[in-house]
Amino acid sequence: MRICIFVHRFDDGGAEKTTIRLANEMAALGHEMTLAVRYDYGPLRSMAADNVCILDMKLPENGKLRKNIKNVAILRKIINSGEYDILMAVLAEMAEVAAVAHALGGKGTPLVCVLHSTLSVEKTSFHRIRHSFHRFFDRQYAGVIAVSEAVRKDYIKNCKAAEDKVVTIYNPLIDQNIALLAAKRPDHPWLSEKRRFKTLLMVGRLSYPKNHELMFKTLKLLLMDGDFRLILLGDGERKAELEGMAKEMGLKANIDFAGYRDNPFGYMAFCDCLVLSSHYEGLPSVLVEGLACGCRIVSVDCPSGPAEILEGGRYGVLVPPEDAQALKDGIIRALKDTPCRETLIRRAKDFSVSGAVQAYERELGKIADNFRRQEK
Repeated sequence: MRICIFVHRFDDGGAEKTTIRLANEMAALGHEMTLAVRYDYGPLRSMAADNVCILDMKLPENGKLRKNIKNVAILRKIINSGEYDILMAVLAEMAEVAAVAHALGGKGTPLVCVLHSTLSVEKTSFHRIRHSFHRFFDRQYAGVIAVSEAVRKDYIKNCKAAEDKVVTIYNPLIDQNIALLAAKRPDHPWLSEKRRFKTLLMVGRLSYPKNHELMFKTLKLLLMDGDFRLILLGDGERKAELEGMAKEMGLKANIDFAGYRDNPFGYMAFCDCLVLSSHYEGLPSVLVEGLACGCRIVSVDCPSGPAEILEGGRYGVLVPPEDAQALKDGIIRALKDTPCRETLIRRAKDFSVSGAVQAYERELGKIADNFRRQEK
């Protein structure tokens, strides 16, 4: 198949990482893969394989209206070019821009939406206006792929979509390389084998959905009972704001903004506890990766994904969202137990790269075949 995947840029988020991994794996199987990006830069740029084509849209950095008009025009050209069997748009905002292009005459290629978060609670620019157009957007999609069953059910309910149009395919996350990377202890003083404090870890973009405020409040409570440190892996638009918040809360000495790391798995394997405090998710990759590293996990039970990944608390501690005391209690409870690494690693294998790629091949092939039959 000839597949074009539309993404924003090469940010260090879970959606971007899994999309590039999917493109690489499908290219290795002989599919012609293209990543169409609004901006051809970001920390994950080097992750794309040499046999994956990069199409740089070169959109203007400023001016939302001007940017989106040009974006729609380029997408219409891509859709009508005849060069692709599928256009796959990743994340709701990208899919909705592509849906506008499809509605305005871009009918030459079937459009597939890949949804990475719970649509009903997602907070993005103009989200209230966009939510009112959910059914319109849905009519433009030949198919919708949700990264978790909870995301799928939420989409069907909010868009009044046909159930057979929306399928769940877990992200391609786990391969044999993770075990090798997890065995490498990072050169970080807070992960020293001889440390006398507890080191907590958060991995993800420094952005609103990750709810770092809740984690900071939780850390403040934990410090009343002992010595705790928090490592934040990831960059993002809120870095300066969060650094200021940590200083104001008297947490500067206990939080390390460590930035993006090529190998977060060593941090996961050697920390005392991996924590997720998000407002909302879709299928949080970090939890699956944490399982693959055999580490303790504490997560808020936000929509959507944590309860599904951890099977209601079987593979980690789940606590109510937006509750610092509950998150603190969950961390203390987790630290008293030593989970069975083999059990956690076995659960992580349910999110294998090979399984996800096979599922994508089947679903995209079916959509492309249906489109060709309708065209005849």
